[in-house]
Amino acid sequence: MNDPYESLVESEHLLVAANDMPAIGRHAAVAALRALLQEWGLTPRADSVTALLEQAAETDDSLLHFRSEAAVLERFPDEPDAAERAKIFVDAVRARLANI
Repeated sequence: MNDPYESLVESEHLLVAANDMPAIGRHAAVAALRALLQEWGLTPRADSVTALLEQAAETDDSLLHFRSEAAVLERFPDEPDAAERAKIFVDAVRARLANI
């Protein structure tokens, strides 16, 4: 998937699914960060939340504020709060895309 809009839509669908299956939350965060990078004209270089976050932070260093959330989401993807953690990334991407 190379279209930022499609990646963001995918992240939103995955986020809804993560409410019932928390492990899907990580995938929602990955899709959201991919959407942001794609919108910025960058090719995502990784498949993990942490690595994609760090790549996006090369353009917007305020994203580093979410580094600990990314690490927890990667390390404990099955935790009941995974959907809430993933929502942090989906919301952050939405906010940045709204300002483009």
